[in-house]
Amino acid sequence: MATPDTALGLSADFDSEGFRNAIKFAMQMGTPPDPDRRPKFVKRSTARTYWKNGVQLAEAPRMGREGEPLDADIEVRTPEPEKIEVDCAVEIVLADAEELPVGNFRNTKAQVTLLDVDYAKVVGCKELLYNGDRYLYGYEPEANGMFDVGVHTMIFYALDES
Repeated sequence: MATPDTALGLSADFDSEGFRNAIKFAMQMGTPPDPDRRPKFVKRSTARTYWKNGVQLAEAPRMGREGEPLDADIEVRTPEPEKIEVDCAVEIVLADAEELPVGNFRNTKAQVTLLDVDYAKVVGCKELLYNGDRYLYGYEPEANGMFDVGVHTMIFYALDES
């Protein structure tokens, strides 16, 4: 088997853990000190439970066309959304006209950069709370990385800005 040529930018001795720690440290330095202003990824559950007279029903009741129980005494409960905090870098930039659907006039977007281990915790989140503002998930450009360390970017568009 051929030996990698270090002149090509390949290194068999790449310190993945040192790279991860350095990136995490930089992300932590840029995090707001106020816990209420830190980025939180919101993961909403699609699970629903049905209750009647304070007792949870074992199976779903008969439903109407709109997805509501036919029995008016049945209460539908959905769990509170989970708010996940991970180390990440958030950059607020102007949204380009090319990436917005016609008729949408969102001023800003949040570009969130995460390491692969933290990305695995928040993948599928459709909402971001940051600095008192709310952003909705848009898309993810192609993931980059260095050797075995993945770096992901998630784009969120401003919904409620202060």
